[in-house]
Amino acid sequence: MTRAGEAAGAGEIGTAEAHAKVNLRLRVFARDETGFHGVETVLARTSLSDTVTLSESDTREARPKGAASRGAGRGVTLSVDGPLADGVPDGSDNLCWQAAAAFLDRAFRRRARPAVHIHLTKRIPMGSGLGGGSADAGATLRLLADRWPRLETRELIDIAGEIGSDVPFALLDVPMALGWERGRRLLPLRPPRPRPALLVCGGIHVSTPEAYGWLGRTEADAGGASVFPGATRLAEWESLERLARNDLEAPVLARHPELSELLDQLRSCDPAVAALTGSGSALFAIFRDETERARARRALAARGGADGLRILDVTLPV
Repeated sequence: MTRAGEAAGAGEIGTAEAHAKVNLRLRVFARDETGFHGVETVLARTSLSDTVTLSESDTREARPKGAASRGAGRGVTLSVDGPLADGVPDGSDNLCWQAAAAFLDRAFRRRARPAVHIHLTKRIPMGSGLGGGSADAGATLRLLADRWPRLETRELIDIAGEIGSDVPFALLDVPMALGWERGRRLLPLRPPRPRPALLVCGGIHVSTPEAYGWLGRTEADAGGASVFPGATRLAEWESLERLARNDLEAPVLARHPELSELLDQLRSCDPAVAALTGSGSALFAIFRDETERARARRALAARGGADGLRILDVTLPV
């Protein structure tokens, strides 16, 4: 959670946990006029998180005349550490860098702007469908909005939506939400009691555009009507278990049989829910108690032969 202004050192703005998410449900519908698919999703926040720390220097930087809408990131620097820091970009390709640049541009416009340094401790695997980069961007926006409350919530959501489909959920900082329209329309939900879960990351990178491009190529991923119970029923695991579905699962697994084998093994452990999250490649399984999770972890660990396999104990939703 955000601790804005709780400075551990000179100039520190604050620290926030950036939580990985899973899609308990992901329905994908026809493309809209922008060329993007409409979605309907139930997003749940997990206990796995990166840590984002923002600091402000004493130097204020004037925006140059005619600067681009994102100011080319002027005044934003980024450093990365942590167990999964390898390969994480530390410049404009990083979503939290983009979030900070966009916020400063909109909040300060032609005024002199602060110089902001972002320090990111990375624990969420990249390219896994767990929304780590989006979580980092959302946490960055929350910290900046706490420090400089110049923008309305609508403007913050606009910035988040421009950066990525999962960033608005990360910005809201709620345990669970129902989302539509590329994730920009969100309804926070009262979550059920948290349950133990496993995240299984097989070291495979799945391109999100490719995964969406594979849709409709098999009978199993054909779309259909969607019927939801009332929002209060979504606070019950019984309802969520029946709704669990990911329209990207069939096409992704068809092209990555090793993921299909992992998911089959997870499901053989009789979890309440087991599925691909987002476009993958991470799989998740939710269990009714700690004993079931421990049994499943032992079964997966005994499997062997999977290079780069990570099996992570988490709780969700948190």
